Amino acid sequence: MTTSASITAKRSVRFLFGMSSLMLGANLVWVSYNAVLLPTLVENVVTESKGLVVGLIGFFGTLLGILVSILLGIISDHTASRWGKRTPAILTGALVALPLIGLPALILSPAVKTILFPLALPIIITSYFGMQFFTNVGNGAWWPLLVDMVPENQRGLASGMQGFLALMGAAIGILVVTSLNQIGQTGSALWLIAGVFALTGIVNTLVIRGKDKPAEASQHISIWRAMGDMFKVRTRIAVFFWLILAVLLANMGINSLQFFARYFFEVYFPAISPDAAFRTMGGISLVVTMLSAVGSGILSDKIGRRSLILWAMFACAVSSLLMGLTSNFILFLVFTALRSVATGPILAIAPALASDLSPKVEAGRYMAYNNLSTGLSGALSSLIFGVLLVNMTKTTFMYLFIISAILFLIGGILFSAKVSQKELERRFKAVADEVGELA
Repeated sequence: MTTSASITAKRSVRFLFGMSSLMLGANLVWVSYNAVLLPTLVENVVTESKGLVVGLIGFFGTLLGILVSILLGIISDHTASRWGKRTPAILTGALVALPLIGLPALILSPAVKTILFPLALPIIITSYFGMQFFTNVGNGAWWPLLVDMVPENQRGLASGMQGFLALMGAAIGILVVTSLNQIGQTGSALWLIAGVFALTGIVNTLVIRGKDKPAEASQHISIWRAMGDMFKVRTRIAVFFWLILAVLLANMGINSLQFFARYFFEVYFPAISPDAAFRTMGGISLVVTMLSAVGSGILSDKIGRRSLILWAMFACAVSSLLMGLTSNFILFLVFTALRSVATGPILAIAPALASDLSPKVEAGRYMAYNNLSTGLSGALSSLIFGVLLVNMTKTTFMYLFIISAILFLIGGILFSAKVSQKELERRFKAVADEVGELA
């Protein structure tokens, strides 16, 4: 990392925590809807090829979310609202997402279930696509805050806090939402995650109020120009895009089971309730990943980010392979915990490294591209593994873990070859010169 002084004042832990609150709500929605609620809702209305249906909805919905996230990153770079660059989109996304997320509760209500049942699948698709659209309106505007408001020597800490709160959101989803789902309260679960996301959006905007400065009025661009500029950059930073590609492959490995965990437990461990099994695996995974994310984020500010990300990718490859080769639930949980230790650095440190490499004048655009490593990985995973799991058997699920291990391995090799320390140092020096010119 560059050692040059940042033009941004040092932030308190309280500020960083509040600034990251949106990630708790967003990840609560994504994990709950993707892993628990969408498979349950589809299972209620589709009898055949439900894995493929879930995969297709997940693919196209997530793809929409990716495009929206990039678009809002660009638009927020040019937003001249008196509320600031990022605040309008964060608040709009949080509030408009609320009714759309709760929409499928209508088809679960006894009073209208019979009337609306023929429209059940279109309602589910509308809700899921609306959720992806508006959560990513907020998400696309949130990520540039790491560049806008956090000094370089605190980005590991800030990214670790973001990772911690994102995993807290996932923990609530796994523990609370699976419990509600297990007792037939799927509608209540939908309104719960929608309400929490709206609340965290409000908290986020209150924390950054007064510090989120608007762009100059002369920098304002129309939505049509922003759409035309989505994949145009003024400064091309090759090492940044190699980082995104390597982390995308790793995240595909992490997300491989995301949409299909419920079905996996029904097939692999049929003696255990799928909700209970997912809750147990998820609880262990999240606690370990949270500790690893925060610890590795703080450590990366001191010793650098590259080596931690590299070893994590190879460790994930080995542990993923072991997860797929065991038929013992206890051993499966042990291997899950081992992979979670290695998952922490990928989730927490990669965004910090991406923010280190991003040009400040294009922070929104570049951090939106950073979202490709998470959003696009989810879309591709849902499509590829949805097709693989048309026939859900122990063999096809074993292939899922083998493919995941290969993705981690390729990501690690690519990261080692293309995100070299020499290239990183060259970019850090350029960032230091840019900061000096802006100071």
